[in-house]
Amino acid sequence: MPGSAATRRVFIMPRKSRRGSVAPIVGCAVVVAAGLSLLACTWVAPTDTERVLGSVKVAVQTATQNAIAPDQPPQITLGEEGGERELDACTGEFIEMIAYRDGSVPPLYAAHNNCGGDIILGWKQGTMVQIAGADTVYQVVDERDTPKGAPVEALTGIGGELVVQTCFYGEDRMRFLALAPAAA
Repeated sequence: MPGSAATRRVFIMPRKSRRGSVAPIVGCAVVVAAGLSLLACTWVAPTDTERVLGSVKVAVQTATQNAIAPDQPPQITLGEEGGERELDACTGEFIEMIAYRDGSVPPLYAAHNNCGGDIILGWKQGTMVQIAGADTVYQVVDERDTPKGAPVEALTGIGGELVVQTCFYGEDRMRFLALAPAAA
């Protein structure tokens, strides 16, 4: 008898697991929540957020350099001379700042922290540095931190053959590091 209970076949389809569809939703929710939290922090406390994120970026950058090429010194590129316009071009090069030319200060090269200048924020006295195109390895021999806008006289007596400068993230401070050829 067609359609009778005795001859009817029942096909039971396996139930789909919902577990596989929950993980992407949770992951997306976490990413969205983190993004909204970061957005809220930048709105409520922009300077503190910049300082914290900048510190994390510098720490990761330094750790990466040490992990990838522990025997290679970090490298910077010195660029043309100029002023704010050349500095704001954000080429990734350190610009020789004409405004800092003074007989008591070695040539000074600057880069914005968010344009590659932050590489020097992780350096300390004794750090070896390679300048692109130079055969000589340099070493950090002196350092000064000053308020932003400090006069060139604040650098009087700084040692070295040249000075590199950038600003700290989220702070009213600039970092100046004097470089000299490393002893053989």
